[in-house]
Formats: sequence, C-alpha cells, structure tokens
Amino acid sequence: MVVSNRIQPQRSDIIHAVVTWKEQRDITMARRSQCSDAGDNPLDPNYLPPHYREDYRLAIDSLIEEDLDGYFKFLQAADVVDFLAPSEVDYIQHSIQLPKQSANPEHRYFDPAGTDGSSDTYWPMHSDLDAPGLDLGWPQIGPHFIGPAEVTTLVNPAAPDMPSIKEQARRLIKNAQMVIAVVMDVFSDVDIFADILNAATRNVAVYLLLDEANIQDFIRMVHNCRVNLQAIQYLRVRTVTGITYHCRTGKSFKGRMLDRFILTDCRAVLSGNYSFMWSYEKLHRCMAHLFLGQLVSTFDEEFRILFAHIQDYLMSSHLVGRCSEGSHTSIPDMSQSMGAMDI
Repeated sequence: MVVSNRIQPQRSDIIHAVVTWKEQRDITMARRSQCSDAGDNPLDPNYLPPHYREDYRLAIDSLIEEDLDGYFKFLQAADVVDFLAPSEVDYIQHSIQLPKQSANPEHRYFDPAGTDGSSDTYWPMHSDLDAPGLDLGWPQIGPHFIGPAEVTTLVNPAAPDMPSIKEQARRLIKNAQMVIAVVMDVFSDVDIFADILNAATRNVAVYLLLDEANIQDFIRMVHNCRVNLQAIQYLRVRTVTGITYHCRTGKSFKGRMLDRFILTDCRAVLSGNYSFMWSYEKLHRCMAHLFLGQLVSTFDEEFRILFAHIQDYLMSSHLVGRCSEGSHTSIPDMSQSMGAMDI
C-alpha cells in the first residue's frame, strides 16, 4: 500500500502505516539485539575488548569544569594520552550548555540503572523508532518496491562517461513522483534548491532534514532567493542535532548531524560525503553511491529515526519570519544559473 501524498490519507491508512512501522521496528530491534550478543565471549575469534574508558569521561568532565588546564592536569595525573584533537576541544568548549529544567518531560534523559550520572549514556524515554509524523505522506515499502540490489559509485570530479554527483542528485529530484527526503549537514546550493521547489509544485512531498548547527546557511540562501516557505504546501523543513553528551554536573553539549543522503520514492538513494554546496561541486574531491533495490530500506529506516528526533517546530516559523519580508510565493527563475542541462 502506498500512502499518497497528493490527497490527505484516511485514518485507516494512517493506522495501518503505524502498525506496519511498529512491526518493522520490532524486527529491527530483535536483529540489533542478536548482533550485540555476537562476539561477547572473549574466546570468540570475533571478540573485541570494550573500548569504553572511564578515564576519558573524567577527562571530559575536567575540560568542561576546569578548562584546558584542568584537562591536561587530569591526563597527567591519570597517565592517559591526550585523546582529543584540537578541533574537538574547541568544539566542546564552544558548545557547552548549562543545565536547565526541561518544560517537556518527554525529552529528559535518565539512567535506569541508577543515579551515577554516567556521561556517555543517554536513555530516551521513548523508542528511537517511534513512528514520526510525516504529515505529507510516505510510501510503504512492499514487494513492488524491492528489487535487485544495485550500487553505482560516483566521484567528484566525475569521470568522462559518468554523471557528476550533483547531476545525479538533480536527476533523482526531477524524476521523483511521490516523495523526496533530503538529509544534509549543509544546504546552500541554489540550483538544487530550485529543483526541490519545482518538485514541491508538482505535489511531490519534500522533507528537508538539516543539521541544526548549519541551518543559518540554508536560511540565508532562502532569504537571498526571496522564497516564502510558508506558501509551499508540499515542503517541510526541520532540523536535527547529533548525540547529546551529558556531564555529571548537568552541563551538556550536542554533536552534529553529518548524514548526507537524498531518498526518492523509497526506490533510490544517493549517499556519500557530498554536501549541497557550490564548493563541493567545483573544489572538493568527494564520493557518493547510488543505491537501488533492497538496500534503500536501510536509508528509509534511518530517515524515520532522524525525523523522530527533529527539533521544535519553532524553526519553521523562524524561516517564515526571515523569508516573508519582500518574499515571493512563486519559484524564482534560476534557469541562467542552472544552465540547460538535460536531465
């Protein structure tokens, strides 16, 4: 069954979709449990010794509470090698958040094993696989979606007989009929943005899931293009962060969302280390893979998990506020910048 994104789904369709998703969740969790049990025996050839280090956690606490001096003093006293790159130290110091009382108890973290305040473990009160609110509709993967697994590797700069990564992304967007899901750390490519807007005007459901730390780059692009996102019915823009690391004192810092992929119609996925930026097309060497067939289901699941962790909906209101001043409700003409590429 496919939940159409052109009409509002019936309640029975929504219930069926939720039930189907919960069944998939149970199967996935069972598989993960089996995988975690494998190799726990030290006599097993595949056994790996645990890499968790209590000293690392205490060193992070020292960095948070006593700055670099406290961090290095602890490393010296504990005879632990410096395990953080300078860029990691800088990121942590600039990302520290003071403890605050959450207004929404659903987002609190707790340790069911006790109150020892372990820094490197979080326990969300709801499953990571709860069915998210994809209000524009989402195709249900069935036998007619599953085909032979195919993987095509693309590189930048492209080989003479192969499309570029950007061309392949634009081709997927143009050919989409039901849904487009973009997960991206940075999105500032105006050409791909124009393709996204065109797809939304064709009543294709478009979900953009962007890294919270870099959302200002996207907002600036939208503002420069004079686009009013509120007027685009089939487009949803949300942000997500990485993992939240909690210290004993209650302070915390968030990681980044560095996934980069585009999924169309639950049939094809383009994924790699290519960000939707001008520099990635013109300057950086990178690689991406085009996945077809059964492999797509992994990305379908990952997108649902990420979407279940979206931040507050205030972000979309912020976008509207920034874009409403002198904004257009129609799609801007970017044909000159996009050229006459045949896709």
